[in-house]
Amino acid sequence: MSSEFPQAAVNPSGHAINVPTMCPLCSHTCGLRVDVKDNQIVAVRGDETAPNTQGYTCNKAQAINLFAHHAQRVQHPMKRQADGSFQRISWDQAITEIAAKLNGIRSKHPSRSIALTGIGGQGSHIAGFGSLPFMFAIKSPTMYTALAQEKTQHPMVWRHMFGVRSNVYMYSDEEHADYIISMGANPLISNRGRNATEVFKRLATDPQRKLVVIDPRVSEVAKRADRHIAIQPGRDVYFLMGMVAVIVQEQLHNKAFVAQYVKDYAAFAEPFRAIDARQMADWCGVPHDDLLATAREFAASKRGTINYDTGLEHSYQSTLTSYLIHSLLVIAGHVCKPEGGGSAFLEQFGFRVPDVVKPAKTLVSGVEAVQCLLPIGVFPPNTMPEDIETSHPARIRALIVDGANPLVSYADSNAFREAFQKLELLVVIEPSMTETARVADYVLPARPSFEKWNYSMFPHEEVTPQLVPPILKAQGEALPEVEIYQRLARAMGLVPKVPKLVSWLAKYAVHPRWHGVGAPLYMAAVGMSAAVRGGGVLPIAGRIVHTMYDSLGKHLPAPDATMVWLLCLNQALFRKKVLHVALPETRGMHNPFKLGHHLFKTMLAHPEGVLVGPIEAMRASNLKDNLLHSDRKIHLPHHQWLAHISQLSKEAPRADADYPMMLNGGMRTGWNANTILRDPSWRKGKGPHCPIIISPADATRLSLKNGDMVRLETRRGHVDGPVRIDQGTMTGHLHIPNGFGLEYPDPQTGELVRHGIRINELTDIAERDPYTAIPYLKRTPCRLTPIAPQEASPTTWGAAAA
Repeated sequence: MSSEFPQAAVNPSGHAINVPTMCPLCSHTCGLRVDVKDNQIVAVRGDETAPNTQGYTCNKAQAINLFAHHAQRVQHPMKRQADGSFQRISWDQAITEIAAKLNGIRSKHPSRSIALTGIGGQGSHIAGFGSLPFMFAIKSPTMYTALAQEKTQHPMVWRHMFGVRSNVYMYSDEEHADYIISMGANPLISNRGRNATEVFKRLATDPQRKLVVIDPRVSEVAKRADRHIAIQPGRDVYFLMGMVAVIVQEQLHNKAFVAQYVKDYAAFAEPFRAIDARQMADWCGVPHDDLLATAREFAASKRGTINYDTGLEHSYQSTLTSYLIHSLLVIAGHVCKPEGGGSAFLEQFGFRVPDVVKPAKTLVSGVEAVQCLLPIGVFPPNTMPEDIETSHPARIRALIVDGANPLVSYADSNAFREAFQKLELLVVIEPSMTETARVADYVLPARPSFEKWNYSMFPHEEVTPQLVPPILKAQGEALPEVEIYQRLARAMGLVPKVPKLVSWLAKYAVHPRWHGVGAPLYMAAVGMSAAVRGGGVLPIAGRIVHTMYDSLGKHLPAPDATMVWLLCLNQALFRKKVLHVALPETRGMHNPFKLGHHLFKTMLAHPEGVLVGPIEAMRASNLKDNLLHSDRKIHLPHHQWLAHISQLSKEAPRADADYPMMLNGGMRTGWNANTILRDPSWRKGKGPHCPIIISPADATRLSLKNGDMVRLETRRGHVDGPVRIDQGTMTGHLHIPNGFGLEYPDPQTGELVRHGIRINELTDIAERDPYTAIPYLKRTPCRLTPIAPQEASPTTWGAAAA
C-alpha cells in the first residue's frame, strides 16, 4: 500500500530549467522561476503564475544563489573549543551532547530556563514545525521572534477591540481605497503589497483618489503623494492624537457605524475633547491646516485606509500609535467594508486553535507574551538580555538560536554580547557562520531554503500558502531544521516510540482511496497516544507533532511536510466555504478530510503557491467573522491607553541637549536584505551602500561633502562612516540602512572584514515601548562630528567604503 504522493527528489545532475520557487530575502516572498546549472541558480525571473506576486520581483532576487553558495556556509556540526576555535564533530556527538546538557538544565531548573529565538528565519517557516513542537514538548514558553520585535502591538490592539483569534491580521487595502494615509512606510522600496509599483502608479494618476504621506523624509512614495506631511521624527503619536481629536470634536465620526458596532464611544471620545489639535500639530512641526485637512478628508472618504510599517512600529509609543490608527479606522467606519478599500482582516492559513494556555510574562519587566500569527505567545527579543542576567531562579540558561543573528539584528548588540557570556549553553542552528554562530558552543548546519522543502505563510492581501520542494542538492551534512529538532527530541526522551496502530493507520491517512476515513482515525490514534503521558496541553501538542513526523512523514514526499498536511486539514475543517470558492472543483467535497487531502495535493502540484483565501469570498462577512466579543461590539475604550494618551497631550516632547540629532536606524534601500545575504559582492554600482545619510543643511553646517568621514555617537556607542547628502532628508535627521555590518572573509587574505555600519551598536535596549518592549530604533538621539579619514575606526567600517 502506498500514498498517491510522489517521493521528494532533487535532480541529481543539479540541472533544471524554469523551476518554480520563492525568494526568501524578505517577507514579500516573491514567486520566482529559476534555471539551475551545476547546482547553481544561474537565472532568475518573476513567476507570473504565482498568485501572491504575479510576476513581480525586485533586484534582490537576482542574488539568491549567494544565499546557498558563499564562503561562510556551515556544512558540518561544529563544537567550540577552549581556545575559541571550532572543531568538526559528528551529528551523533552533537545531538547527544546538546541533549544531555539540555536535560541537565531541565533537571535542576524550570523548563523556561531553555529559550528559543528566531523561528522560521530565511523567509521560510517550515523550520517552525520543528522548533515550536520541541519547545512545547519541554514545556518552555520562552520563545522570541522577529515579529515580536516590531509587530505585536497590533494583535494586542485587535484582540482588545475585536476579540479576534490569534491567527488573523489586518491589512490595508490600498488597491481599492479612495483615500490612503501612509505612515512610517515606503512601499515602493520595501515591496509591500502584491505590486506596490503598479498600485501607487495608478494612485498617482487617478484624480478620484488621494494619497497622504506622513514621513520626515521625502521618500520615494512621498514624491507621488497628493500631500506630503514632513513630520518631526518620532512624533507620529501626537499627529494621530490630533486627528482623532478633530474627528471627535467636530463630530465627523461615522455615526451609523459607531452606533451599530461600537461599545461605549462616549468613554473613548471623552479624553480627546480636551486635546488641542493645533498644539499637536505644533509638536509635530507640521502646519495645523495639514492635520485638520487630513482628519476631515479621512473621515469624509468612502473607502479610507492607513498603511503603516516599521517606521511607525519602531518609533515612539508604538502601541498607542497602533491603538490610535485602528481607532481612526473604526470611528470613520473604514474597517471590514464589504466593498473593500478600507482595512480588513484575513485569517492565516491553517492554524485555528483555541487559546488554552495562559500567556507567560518576562521575568524582569513582566512583558506579556503576545500571540502574533502563531498559536503560542512570543516575547520581544529586547527583553532577552535582562532575563539572562537576572538572579531569578528561572533565568535563561540555555538558548537555541534558529535562523537569526542576534548580535547584529537585535537592538543594542553590546547588551546581547555581554548577556551571552553568562549562558550555560548557546546552540546556533543556521546555514552560515554568522556573528552569533562564532560565539556559540555548538553550530548545527541547517539547509538554506533552496536545499530543503520550504513553506511560507507570510501575511499578504489574500491567503496564498506556498510549499516548495528543494531545487538544489544539499551541501555537506546540512539537515533541515525539522529533522534537527526531531533528533534532539528523540535524544532527550521527548518522543515516545510510535505505537504499531498509529504506524498502520498512517498509511491509510493518505491512501488514495481510504484517506477520508483513515485520516480522522489516524489523528485520533495519534492524539490518544500522545495524551497517555500527560503533562499538559503543550507537551501533548509537541508529542503529537513529533509522532506524526515519525509515522505519517514516511508516507509524504518529505517528513518536513507533515505539518503542512495537518494545516490543510485544519483549513478544510474551519474554512470549507471559502475553499469551495477558491477551488471550484471541491464544491462537491463535504468530508473535510477529503477536502484537506485534495488541498495538500494541490499545494504539492503548485509550488508557485495556491490561492486558498480570495478576499472576495470573505469581504461580505469580514466583520461578522472577526468580531468575536460576546456582545458582538467593537470595544473601543482602553482605559490604560486612554489615560496615557491624555497624559501625553499635556507634556511637550523633550529633546536631548547632548544628542540633538535623531537617527533613523534601519532605512530600506535596494541594497539591504536584513542579514540573510552575507557575501557583499551582490551589491552593484558605486558605493558606499551603507552611508550615513544627512540633510543639505546639516552638511553645510558641518562643512561636509559627499564621502567625507564622520563619527556618529549615541549613548550606547559610536560608528564611523562616509556621509551622503540627501535632498529629501530633514534637518537634524539621519538615516543608516539596515542589514549591514556583517563580517565576511576577504577574497585574497581570508581575514574577516566588516562591511558597512552595524546599527545596533548604537541603539539602546532600554529605549522601548512600555507595553510590548519593541525598541525605538527609528528615534535614537545622536550627534555627528566630522573626522579625518585616518581617524576612522576599521572595526566599525572596514573596507565597505569602496
